[in-house]
Amino acid sequence: MNLIALAAAPGIAICLFIFYRDRYNKEPLLNLILTFLLGILTAVPAVIIEFAFNTETGSIAMVAVKAFLVVALTEELCKFAVLRWYSYPKKSFDEPLDGIVYGVVASMGFATIENILYVTRYAEMGMGYQVALMRMFLSVPAHATFGILMGYYVGLAKFATVNKTKLIITGIFWATFMHGIYDFFLFLQGHPDVKDYISDGALFIGAIVSFIIGIRLSLKHIKVHRRLSQMTHHPTELLKIRKAAVRDIPVIQQLAYDSWPATYGSILSTEQIEYMLSNLYSSATLEKDMQQNHFILVYDDNVPVGFAAFGRISQDTAKLHKIYFLPRMQGKGFGKLTLQQIIHALKKNGTAYLQLNVNRHNPARSFYEKMGFEVIREEDIDIGNGYFMNDYVMELKLG
Repeated sequence: MNLIALAAAPGIAICLFIFYRDRYNKEPLLNLILTFLLGILTAVPAVIIEFAFNTETGSIAMVAVKAFLVVALTEELCKFAVLRWYSYPKKSFDEPLDGIVYGVVASMGFATIENILYVTRYAEMGMGYQVALMRMFLSVPAHATFGILMGYYVGLAKFATVNKTKLIITGIFWATFMHGIYDFFLFLQGHPDVKDYISDGALFIGAIVSFIIGIRLSLKHIKVHRRLSQMTHHPTELLKIRKAAVRDIPVIQQLAYDSWPATYGSILSTEQIEYMLSNLYSSATLEKDMQQNHFILVYDDNVPVGFAAFGRISQDTAKLHKIYFLPRMQGKGFGKLTLQQIIHALKKNGTAYLQLNVNRHNPARSFYEKMGFEVIREEDIDIGNGYFMNDYVMELKLG
């Protein structure tokens, strides 16, 4: 019984790991359990097909046929059947990362029953624990990498508008290819045509190398889909704010030039936008502003996505002079959280009011009203060259 538990443990552990990595939009536990059980059942057709098409491995070419077509392709297609016809249609399969989650769980169902069968068979020879430990660190994790590679592309396929079939075939190909390479090196051990030139140890290392490559590809794919999941469900989790310095002026300038056309393109003429950017965001102007106000940079993970500037204009009143974000970050809560941080800092310093100017045609006015700001007056500011800033002055009481 202890041996069976040892054989089942790695597959279950990997399922728990992948369940934890899907932290932003977890799948229903019942769906995952059924996927795992269906993965177990796929061992039945896989064994039947592999037995029916089992070939003699007299030549290296036939070893390759057995590794890639008889074993790898058969097993990956069986696991794909669970992923495609059970998991794929589920409403809970609602983001690309779910392809990896369900792909791994189906693979772990298959790998767990396969592991139990191998371990119990070798237990009769007194090698059960040795085989269980070796497969714990190799064969079962290898099946997980094959599931990740397939699931990555199946997840992309579900939400793609074109090339769905191509993406699915790509997933099956990579899972089968990596599986085949791993098995090919293992099957060659002891083969009479190669054992005089290459030791079993070298062939085993070849299998390990292919396994490591699969692991690296898998971790990369998990990172990509997990990032997409985080951006969809918890976009502000990796928000970071730091004080900006003179050395950051080029970053602020780039953010301004990237964000202003989307912010003001429907309100101001292109000529006025260019005029204001060249005046308000010249290096000399920004350096002078930094001597009088606080500038902050906002990061999504390690990528700068926005900035803000604020400072005191009277003994009890501060002004938010600037707050801009890249167009792709707008509507995700970054502005709200950044403004909340600014308000919190001002409250600690005893500031009673926070004011800002917003163009009278700018829909951002409703955002500020939701944050508690109220219009206290209108201003028409001559900025030269025949241009005006037609603004509302809005104020928030901090208390």
